[in-house]
This record gives sequence, structure tokens and C-alpha cells, in this order.
Amino acid sequence: MKYLILIIAALAAASILLSSAGCGNTDAPGTGSTTPEAGTTAGPGTKEPTSPETEPDGTTEESVTAEDTSAAGTSEATAEITTAAATEEAVTSEATTLPETAADTTGAQDPEPEKELKILFLGNSLIYYNDMPDIFARIATAQGKKVDVRSVTKGSATMSDFADGSTEVGGKALPLLKNEKWDIVVIEPSRRISPYEQTVKDAEFASAEKLQKLAADAGAEIILYSVWGNNDGTVIEYTAASPTDMKTGASHPMGRKEHTKFMSEINEELSSKLGGVKIARAGYAFENCIAANPDLNLYHTDLRHPSPEGSLLAAMVFYETIFGETPDKTAQIAGFSGQAKLLAAADATVLGGVVPDLTPDPQAEGFRLLIVGSNLMDNYSMGKVFDDILKAEGKDSLSSYVRSSTFVINNLVTESNDLGLRAALAGEKWDAIIVQISRRCTRSSPDVAASEFAALEKIMPLLKAETDKIFLFTLNSKSKPSIFTTASGDPGYTDTGNKETYSAADGTAYFRELAVDWSGKLGIGYINYGGAYLDYANPTETGIGYLQAAMVYRAVFGTPLPAENSATNGLSAEAAATLRTIAEKHAAD
Repeated sequence: MKYLILIIAALAAASILLSSAGCGNTDAPGTGSTTPEAGTTAGPGTKEPTSPETEPDGTTEESVTAEDTSAAGTSEATAEITTAAATEEAVTSEATTLPETAADTTGAQDPEPEKELKILFLGNSLIYYNDMPDIFARIATAQGKKVDVRSVTKGSATMSDFADGSTEVGGKALPLLKNEKWDIVVIEPSRRISPYEQTVKDAEFASAEKLQKLAADAGAEIILYSVWGNNDGTVIEYTAASPTDMKTGASHPMGRKEHTKFMSEINEELSSKLGGVKIARAGYAFENCIAANPDLNLYHTDLRHPSPEGSLLAAMVFYETIFGETPDKTAQIAGFSGQAKLLAAADATVLGGVVPDLTPDPQAEGFRLLIVGSNLMDNYSMGKVFDDILKAEGKDSLSSYVRSSTFVINNLVTESNDLGLRAALAGEKWDAIIVQISRRCTRSSPDVAASEFAALEKIMPLLKAETDKIFLFTLNSKSKPSIFTTASGDPGYTDTGNKETYSAADGTAYFRELAVDWSGKLGIGYINYGGAYLDYANPTETGIGYLQAAMVYRAVFGTPLPAENSATNGLSAEAAATLRTIAEKHAAD
């Protein structure tokens, strides 16, 4: 019986083999080849599928209202709506071979197309400088994302402006929020918030809550734009008579790190108030980048707005905050230097959660220069260039500003609202002080000049108690400047609506006449920069900053700026030599 069972089993096995041999061979001629199953390894000679590399598509920008974004950060730009729409078609960098699909036989569905993300940026010049939203859209497109990016911006605009439909930016932004659906709305807590005044902060926070409700109604989440600190050593104090009526107050010394820390804390507080909304931490990214790459410039020449690289870093921060991944194809975004360093800083900040060291830098123990005047005194970084010149000589130096955009000497008289002059004098020991002659002085308005000199006489004891190195600083005059009057009694003076008929050269000569007269009566010096500027053919921003600093050096130390000094503000040796010659020519002019 045992042998019979073995024989039956053997016959059954043979039958199975014969049956198998009779089946169709998949490699036989005239039959279709099968598609490898998902996850299987391709055999020899089969090309692996590759992911298409997307490239920037040349995003378009549609200007509804023209806006000047090239001017220095003190300019007030017109509100603008811009669109940076990313293409919906991926551009492949090379042809790819994909395996045949088995969808016809398996019934598998094509994947749903990626949803387009609609993003609206609401803010001021810290957004529109270098068109940061467009840079962000280009980065997103390079990564294969579908985005519809639009922005409404205006110089110095606040959240309060956007929340009020009667303002220029509110009149453009609110209809977009009410009539369209959005995924993300970016709002920017303004740097008009300062540690020294509460009314602006209260108005901005209340406006942010209103904007969040409007964004939620439009289907969007809010992201806060936490910006970097000023890099010029000061912060302006504003007061809010109403949410959209913010007035310039005092100027306070504050370092970049300290200001960045304050803005970060403001965003943290506001985020908590809004229920924990996301924060795009551009300020932290700036500090992390500066710590790792001190030679990479992230600031415009005014030391407040971003350079192109600063805007690219901010755009990278937004990409990582929104998508939660590193944009590894940003090298395709042409026209920027140091992209790998910028990306490393964005990665560390957003994905790595690195909080920079915001301990204030120690104060310099060397030469201290106080510059008192309008924003025209720091548009070209005169104080920083002066500090660099002294540091090239192995000396510590600290330059700081007391300023306002419409500076007149009368602003300094009232102790309660003196642009921060008395606080600056009490807080530091200054080795030299420079005071600008206001451009509101013209030959046609002698009453303004008389009022300005009277104000200078009143504050002179304060300045002379600090140092004997006090200098009046003349600017170049505009051609046909406005004529002001003291009729209103307002120390800011009143524009009569009339223009002076004198030329720019005549107006500049008048400033020098005032400087000679006033300095002689008060026993102080003067710097005729206005005359030197007229001698400077084809001026550049870096050249103007260097010329101003060279003239300050000549006045303060009584000797010409040495030719061997290496701090030329990026100018060629020949260009720097030309400007030193001009500075020396007008030193005793």
C-alpha cells in the first residue's frame, strides 16, 4: 500500500508539470508585455522614472496703481495692488521616460491636480522693496507649487490703515477680502510700534483682530510678518491720535538686536491674542544669517529696508513657513548672491527653530558722534561709513541719530518733545555733535531763518555742556524750493504754496551763508557739504555716504582723511581719492 501511494503522488506531480508547460509564455512573439507592479525593481535596460524639475516661469506683475519702490525707505509710496501669478503648467528641464500605466486594466484614477494656493500680502515698504511677494512666487513655482500671489502695499502703511476702508490701502484691500476667497493673508505689525508708547500698539492690535475676522470670512488663515530691527542704532517713537493718524515723536537709541527682539516679542504677543497664528520670522532669520555670514549684506543703504538678498531671505522664510519644507531649487532664482547661505539661515530659523542670540552688542568705548537732523542725514549711511573709517584706523566708534523726516531746529526746544535729544545727551557722552540746517530756510523766508537761529541759541548750552566739537551741517538746496512762513506759530512752519525763484546753486550758497553767520555768532564750526555735493559729478549712493563721512572726519579731527585708510565704502581707489579732494576743497569753504 505504501508503494502504491508513492506511485500515485509521482503521477500527480508529473501531470501538474505537463499542464504548466502548456500555458502561454509572456515573452512569446505576438503577446503584450506586462507592466511591472508598483514598487517592483525595473529589470536590466529599463530607465528609472525621474521627477520633472520645474523652473521659474517668469511671473508677471500687474500694476493697478504705479508705485516708486526704488526710492530710499523714507519715501511715501502710492498704494498698489500687484499680482505674481505662478503658471499652472510645470516646465520640465529634461525629457523623462515613465513606465506604462496599467490604469486601463486596473481602473486606477489619475491623481487630483494640486490645489492653487491664494495668498494676499498686506504691508508696507518692508514687503514691496525688491518685490518680495514676486520673489516668493518665483520660489514656489520653481518648487512646482501652484500659487496666486497678490499684494497691497504702501510706504509706512500700518495694519490700522488696512482695516479702515476710508484709507487708500484699506479701500483696495478690504474689497479683496470681502469679495474673494483666500487661503493665506499676510499682515505686518508695523515698526511704528515701539517700547516707548502704547497708543500705536493698541490701535495696531485692534486692527489686526478686525483683519483676522475678515480673513477668516474669506476662508483664509493669518500669518504675521515679524521683521528685522533697524541697523542704524535708533528707533522712532510714534503716537496715535487715531488708529490711522500716527505722529512722529522722539528718536531713541536702540541697537539692531534689541529692536529685532522687541519686534519678535510684539509678534508673539499678537499671535497669542489671535489664537496662535503662524509667524514668518524674518527678523530671526536676519540675525541668524548675520551671525553666520557677517559679510553678507541684508540691508539697503538706509540700514532699515532690505537689500535684494534681504528680500530673498524673507521670501525663503515665507516659503518654509507656509509649505514646511526647504525650497531646494532656489538656485534657479537668478540675480541674487549668497543663496546657499541665505537658504541655510532660513532652514535654521524656520525648520530648525534656531533662536538667535539677541544679547545687545557692547557699546563702543571709543569715539562717539551724535548726528541731529532729518532723514537726509542718514539716507546714505553717513554715520556707519564714519564708524568704518575710524575702525579701519583701529579705533572704536559709535554714531547715532536724533532725527525726524521734517526736521527743524525748533523741534529740539521743547523738553517734552525734543525728538529724544535730551535723552541721548543724558545716556551717552558724545565727542562731537552735528546739527543740520533745515531746508525750510530760504532767501524768501527770512522769518524762518530767524526763528531757527533763535531755537539754536536756546539749545546751544545743552550741546556745549557735552562737547566743544559742534558743527552745523549744510545740505544742497532743491531747485525752486517751497517757501515757508512762521505765521502759524507752528515750529514745523507752514508751506505758503509758493516756490522760490532761485536756483539750486543759489539756495545752496544761502545755506553756507547761514552756517558762516550762525557759527561765528555761537562759536561753533560748520561743514559745507552742500557746496561739496555740487562739485560731485554723477553722484552715487555709496559715493555720497563716503563724501559726507570724509567731510565729518576733516571737521572733527582737523586733518584730511588719510589716503591709506581702507574704508572706502566699496568705492574704487580712484573714486575715493576724487571725493577726498572735494572734501578737502570745501573744508574751509
